[in-house]
Amino acid sequence: MTRRYGIVLALVLSACSQPARSAASLLPAGVGGVWQRKSLRDIPPPKPGVLRAFEAAYQGAGKLTVDLYETKVSGTAFEMTQHWRASADTAFFDKGRYFVVVKWEQADRQALTAFVRGLQKELEE
Repeated sequence: MTRRYGIVLALVLSACSQPARSAASLLPAGVGGVWQRKSLRDIPPPKPGVLRAFEAAYQGAGKLTVDLYETKVSGTAFEMTQHWRASADTAFFDKGRYFVVVKWEQADRQALTAFVRGLQKELEE
């Protein structure tokens, strides 16, 4: 009897889990009222613990590229933030199970800040 209850419990829990969000919903077509997505593609996950990875190019008040990594648990995304090396014209952050790297070229600072805040809001679960 306990085996049956275990199987039923596993089925109920799996039915309650949320499906994975699409790349287009994680990296929307427009962000911050200024930035428009020009391309979106899958990239290989850089390390174990990363389920999926995407790269998107945006254009608006400059040009920027976003690499988004979806991890199994939020701790992995946080760890990536702790170990990522800072570089010029690059910002990075974690939001829940997501780790994001934003690289820009000649971007307006206020528009860039609005982009990062808008993307963080989109990633809220």
